[in-house]
Amino acid sequence: MRKLSLLLLALLVALALVVARAGRDKQELGAALAALPKNRQLAAYGVRQQAARIELLGTTHDVEFTFVHLPARRAGWAPPLVFVHGTPSTLFNWSALLLEPGSEPALAGDCDVYLLDVLGHGQTTTTAPRYTFQACADWVRGFLRTLDLRGVTLVGQSYGGEFAWRAALDERERIAKLVLIDSSGYARPDGAWLSEERKLREWPGARFGYLLNSRERIRPALQLHFERELTADQLEEFYLCCDSAENWRAMTELARDENGTRQGEISKLALPTLLLFGERDLAYPPERVGRAFERDIAGARLVVVPGAGHYVHEERVDVVRRELRAFHGLP
Repeated sequence: MRKLSLLLLALLVALALVVARAGRDKQELGAALAALPKNRQLAAYGVRQQAARIELLGTTHDVEFTFVHLPARRAGWAPPLVFVHGTPSTLFNWSALLLEPGSEPALAGDCDVYLLDVLGHGQTTTTAPRYTFQACADWVRGFLRTLDLRGVTLVGQSYGGEFAWRAALDERERIAKLVLIDSSGYARPDGAWLSEERKLREWPGARFGYLLNSRERIRPALQLHFERELTADQLEEFYLCCDSAENWRAMTELARDENGTRQGEISKLALPTLLLFGERDLAYPPERVGRAFERDIAGARLVVVPGAGHYVHEERVDVVRRELRAFHGLP
């Protein structure tokens, strides 16, 4: 009886914690992300919302897209660039690449640039019955259709890379070129999963991990993916994204959905493709994953960036800018 009482008490405490800490509100999250010093310049462009009706996994849904548009100085001079972030992340993850001073010209202003918050991520309020790679790819397709974007160079990083290449398979008439940065897409060998990934995939209560979210817990798991020491802003951005119950659910469900389901279709990507992989990427090593994309996509070009980890677009801003500008046709 005493053991049963203790178990009931533990369950009541757990329930109280869930009720008391339902996760950070999306509006509050958006304000906190925009206030980070690294993001203020991007936030000044204004975060927009656009209502739409799109198909997700074959079913019609009323949704609201959250995005930032950096307009071209000369309309129509070059096709648009559309950026799709990974997991757990936000459209603000592209701040440094687009606007930070460097030896290579920043991308903002040379063409229309769109930064999309993915379904179940960042400050997007639209939720999904279940989060899968295909649902997120459908989200990207729905965004391109809603804004009637054509001739797009679609850029995706990590899970965002898989959202992007799946969208390119399904929406060929709108996507002209593809850039995959440290992208997922192939089934991983059993020994290739990192510790935090195994927890998300296997632990029964992993969906409620946001209740234990803290900067101290996130730092070591995140630092594995960077060559250089994390900045305070980088750590805070990931911490904020993980502090939302819905964002954490999306991350958990996507981690469990990663299985190379459509890898057999990658060879059908008949469009110019640039592959950018960090030399030290532990999640998707260039010699295994980057080379597989290069082999399967006719004419794809792989650039392995020396010293960089999984977030090459944050660690090697000038290298990624130079490659992107040349690939997209910017001077």
